[in-house]
Amino acid sequence: MSTGNWLTGGKKVYKLLIVEDEVWEREGLADFLNWSELDIEVVGTAANGIQGIKMAKEHLPDIIITDIRMPMMDGLKLSEEVKRFLPNCRIIIITGYDDFKYAKDAIHIGVYDYLLKPVQKRQLLNALNRTITAIQRETQREEYVDSLKTQLTERAYKDRERFLLSILRGNEQYPALIDKNDFRYTFYSHRTAAVVVRVNVCPFSEGMITYAGQEHFGVLYKRIRDVVGDKGITAGNDLENGEIVICLPLKQKGRNEINDIVQLIRRQDYGANKPEYIIGVGSVSKDITGFTESYKHAQTALRLLFFMQDADIFYYDELNPPEKTQEGAVYEFLQSAPEYSKKILNAIVSSDSQKITSITDEMFDIICKNYVDKNLVCNFLADMINEISILLLSKGGSFNIGFNSGDDILEAFQSCIKLEQLKKWFKALLIDANRYFTKKRKNREEYIIDSVLNIIENEYMNDIGLEVIAHRLGISPNYLGSVFKKYVGKRFTEVLTEFRMNKAKEILISGKDSIMNVAKKAGFISTSYFCTVFKKIHGISPMEYREKYDYGNEDKR
Repeated sequence: MSTGNWLTGGKKVYKLLIVEDEVWEREGLADFLNWSELDIEVVGTAANGIQGIKMAKEHLPDIIITDIRMPMMDGLKLSEEVKRFLPNCRIIIITGYDDFKYAKDAIHIGVYDYLLKPVQKRQLLNALNRTITAIQRETQREEYVDSLKTQLTERAYKDRERFLLSILRGNEQYPALIDKNDFRYTFYSHRTAAVVVRVNVCPFSEGMITYAGQEHFGVLYKRIRDVVGDKGITAGNDLENGEIVICLPLKQKGRNEINDIVQLIRRQDYGANKPEYIIGVGSVSKDITGFTESYKHAQTALRLLFFMQDADIFYYDELNPPEKTQEGAVYEFLQSAPEYSKKILNAIVSSDSQKITSITDEMFDIICKNYVDKNLVCNFLADMINEISILLLSKGGSFNIGFNSGDDILEAFQSCIKLEQLKKWFKALLIDANRYFTKKRKNREEYIIDSVLNIIENEYMNDIGLEVIAHRLGISPNYLGSVFKKYVGKRFTEVLTEFRMNKAKEILISGKDSIMNVAKKAGFISTSYFCTVFKKIHGISPMEYREKYDYGNEDKR
């Protein structure tokens, strides 16, 4: 196929290499025609065959114009060598030697055209036009053949896929005899095993949950189908859950044949967009009639893989009997689940992110150890998220990680291929809810602090203890004391006392009030207590302070 470049708008440019030992002829050919009008780009000029081969390997030209007689390597040897690595390159020979042997050798090598010097513009134009037309026809022919091959291959894949899906759905009629030329013969006459690949169709990234089923499923399905090829049958069984089923006929190597295919699948390079997937391998059946049982075993392997942290492939034959029955695991989970739900809700409302994380980790450890039924887990977690969503709505909030409904949450949870992935989603939603309550709590607490400081500033002279202000704000004294210390950095009584002391100093040096009246105006009921606190803070009594600062001595103050 042609290697030419494509211009913007779909127009093709053909690459031309000129090989000529005479400098003036080489440069003359380069300027002989307006190459751009012919959609041709001169990618290089060479002085001999050896240099020409090097440049041909570098530029991969569509067309080469060359002389025959040149030093080091002639044009015919050049043509022969180029045809080995660029079989579709069109070579035009322009020579001054009208020798039949040269022409015969050129035809044998596959030279496209043979022109005698001196060549006229019209001759060269006609030769180039014929060459480009030939390239275009060859390209169209190759594209047509490739298209036919693709259609036939796709049709064959579709027939095989329908056959496999028919077996899985119980619709296949197993004939007593089958022709050896029928592709089904291999599967009727050999042991078979089911390999089921489940793709993560709903990846979690940077706190966002996005459905990428079509893209991820389609990319992986085509890769797997190509890897399996005629060695088995590949079918996309369940797009919503990202399930790909492979039926492998086993000949001599048995388990090794399965391993070979699995390793080929795992070694595929997807670049930065590698899909996440897990692989379950079923038991080996005696022939295709037992394939459904093998498929069920592969499904069981996938269900167990959901709980395995460090594995992405599991063979049903390696299954050990569980320590607990499924009923026992479910009972234990149902017993503890409501308590975990209550603890998580309380932690969210109280904006305790550390507790949210620790409780969630503890709950998922129990789920993982007990291999609780995936559907039960997903339903329980989805119900909890719905409950939190209702709580958020009642407080004027909502999740930032968008779901249209509770069914969307459940569907997203059930699409998880690993418990760890489900845990990430669940935690992200809890953190999202916690963030809202933390912000709302912070706004409320800041309002409380502002209110308390305002009361202190305007009512310091009254009886305004912690219990009085807490009652007025409708909160408990303990909660008020805790919030005040967190935001202000000091206890309430410290701040109130400091404020009253500052007011007492102002009163002492600004008037002739008795110490009793100063204490009362500053908010102290007991004069003796006022004097004791004042001396403890300032080192002198209120009267001594007045005498010391009564004359407006600012420097001492």
